[in-house]
Amino acid sequence: MTLVARYCDLTVVTQTAPEEWLTLASPQMPQDVLLRSGRPLLVLPYVGEFPMPPERVLVGWNASREAARALQDALPLLKHARVVEVVVFETPEDVGRLHGAVPGADIGLWLARHGVNVEVRYVPTKVGAGEALLSHAADMGADLIVTGGYGHSRIREAVLGGVTRTLLRSAPVPVLMSH
Repeated sequence: MTLVARYCDLTVVTQTAPEEWLTLASPQMPQDVLLRSGRPLLVLPYVGEFPMPPERVLVGWNASREAARALQDALPLLKHARVVEVVVFETPEDVGRLHGAVPGADIGLWLARHGVNVEVRYVPTKVGAGEALLSHAADMGADLIVTGGYGHSRIREAVLGGVTRTLLRSAPVPVLMSH
């Protein structure tokens, strides 16, 4: 699958069913394709129907290389969306390290220059960014979440968890990720 994905503009896979995450034989295909193909990955929830192109898109922005890649890859979908909300979920202590004076403003300006109807929000949080993204997606009625994938090492993700793992396991809407 990873090899074939390298020759595609976008790879579409389904989320692993919750009961399969608990077994040792759990397939790791979405993670492998994301990490090894060099292409964006659209992960569809294992149940439900979803509009394409999406009307309401939530972008999880942390100013990482992976997040920037995901926005570039999602740009055709973002241009057709009615609402694109870029949200920065971080603790106040982390903001000065990763963003300019107004977290998310620079990427919001970049999206607007590409004709995207964009809103930018900074949301201080004390919960994990993955949980915050899922909560915010439900609150805004998002049809799609766009975010970078595996911005930390696989070992750190395996030990501490991470946004990517949370979204791959639990997202109730499609997620477009790039690494």
